[in-house]
Order: sequence, then C-alpha cells, then structure tokens
Amino acid sequence: MKWIDIVGHVENIKMLRQMESSGRVPHALLLTGPSGIGKFMVGSVLATALLCMSSESRPCGSCQSCVHMSRGTHPDFLTIRPDGTTIKIEQIRALQHEVALAPYVSLKRVCIIDGAELMTTQAANSILKTLEEPIGDIVFILLSANRQLLLTTIISRCMMLVFQPLIPAVLAEALCDRGFLAESSEVAARLSGGRMGKALAMLEPDGLIFRNQAIDIFDGASKASMTTLWDMATQLEKMERKDILQIVSYCTYLLRDLLMIVTGQDRELLFNIDLVDWLNRQAYGWSEKKLLKALKIVETARQALHANANARLTSEALLIKIYDLVKEV
Repeated sequence: MKWIDIVGHVENIKMLRQMESSGRVPHALLLTGPSGIGKFMVGSVLATALLCMSSESRPCGSCQSCVHMSRGTHPDFLTIRPDGTTIKIEQIRALQHEVALAPYVSLKRVCIIDGAELMTTQAANSILKTLEEPIGDIVFILLSANRQLLLTTIISRCMMLVFQPLIPAVLAEALCDRGFLAESSEVAARLSGGRMGKALAMLEPDGLIFRNQAIDIFDGASKASMTTLWDMATQLEKMERKDILQIVSYCTYLLRDLLMIVTGQDRELLFNIDLVDWLNRQAYGWSEKKLLKALKIVETARQALHANANARLTSEALLIKIYDLVKEV
C-alpha cells in the first residue's frame, strides 16, 4: 500500500507525509475518527513509509522492508488489537518486552494499537509509562473510534489527527473505481456515513442483510398479525446486541427517507436510493406526524440497547409501537 491508495483525508495525509519525509514524526500519534473510516490503512501506510529503506519516495514498495510489510511478515512492525472486547495488560506487557529489543530489519520499530480506547485501566496505565519514556527508536500509532474513552494523560502525550467521513460522492467514485456498480456504490456511500471500511462491508454478498431485516419490520407491521410480531421478536432475541443495533440504525434511515418522501423533499437526498419503489409504497401508510413519532420510538430503543436493556423486551416494545403506529388511523 502507498499513500496514493488512500481515498480522501487529504490534509491529514499531507501532514503525515511532510513529517515522515522530514524525519519529524513524533514518537506517539493518535488517529481518531469513526470506525471504518480508514485509520488503520493510513496508519499502515505511515508504518510502511517509516520502515522503508529507500532514500527517495517512501514507501517505495520494492525494498526488503516494503516486501515484508506487503506480506505481513515485518518483524519490526507490531500490531495490538482487542483480545475479545478489551486490550489486556498482558498484551501491553508483551509489547513492552518486544519493543525493548533492537530492530531486526529496519532502523526503527512501529507499533499500531488498534482500538486504543478499549484498553483496560491497567493496560492504559502501563502503556502510559512507555509513552512517557519510550525505549529505543519506536513510533506508536494509536487508533481510536472514541477518544473520549482514552485517559487524558495518554491523549496529551500523542499528536492527534482527527479523521472525518468522506463526502458520499467521493466515496462512491472510489468504490466504482474498485469495480463496483454505480448504484450499489452510491447506496453504500450514503448508508456508510462516508466510511470506506463500512461501505466495502455493505458491498459484500450479505452486506445489507440487516437493512433487509429492518425492511421486514415495516412490511410485517403493515400486514402482519401480533403472532408474526412475536416471531420477529424471538428472532431478534437470538441475535447479538450489536446486530440488533444495526437493524435499529437501518430503521432510522428508512424512516428518515420516508419522511423525505412524505414531506415532498428532493429524492436525490434519500439514503436508500435503490428502494424508491418500496419507499413510495410504504409512504401511503405514513404521515409526517406518525413518522416523527416512529423516529422517537426507534431512538428510544437504540438508547435502551446501548444502556444494556433487555434485548427481548426492547425489541418487543419497538415492534409493538411500530405496529400500533402503522395501524393508527
């Protein structure tokens, strides 16, 4: 991977390239922004450039170090990711032991800590000591989707770069360049919130399965019996909380698009532009008032799920309230 492979984030890339070429990269960087926005790719390209043996444009892609990076076998490149739901003290201790050793191939070492906000308190306090007094020539690249969860002392010891979502048109064009169909690219770009990683996941064969389940909720509410709703609640209960939250998020997108149609807004502003026919059919049963109520209901369910409320009860309440709204005259 090279800098040219990265889509967007122009100012951050410019700054990182200038620091790398001048040899002024700080020993600790914090790249922060929504999950799937491209932080890991940027960190990886920076790491490749820092470890590159070329004296000219880095990364060159052809030196021994770059070849190791492309194969995922570089001994001086370290990556720490959550073990389960957290990064544990044992992982940080193993890292500290490793970074105390001299580089094997390159002149320095680089470590990416992906999901840095998920470090346990012990792990965070332990890495803090390393950031305060780094051993040898090493650069730490911390990636975080929620920097508010990081210790302020860790943030203060890092140079922070904030990554913003890509403009949908820019992301859609990049997806088309990768060989995806124009309409699919446009839908993924809009629904992903400008996040390349999430857009690519949506373009997988089952990438929109949770949106389909959100559609089923509205289809079911408009023509189903209460027995069917109980069956749907049972299905949701068997799913992981994070997956239910994705379905709830898609419900919000669908309701928002319905509101745009019911209030006569420009169809070009829709998120689900591939569902225009379905949205038009659904719109007959909704009014602006009912849609605003539905959006509040879905938001309440989202907040409850984030607060670790009972998934079954929350799902049932959501389905019943949507059902009642649809049937409301």
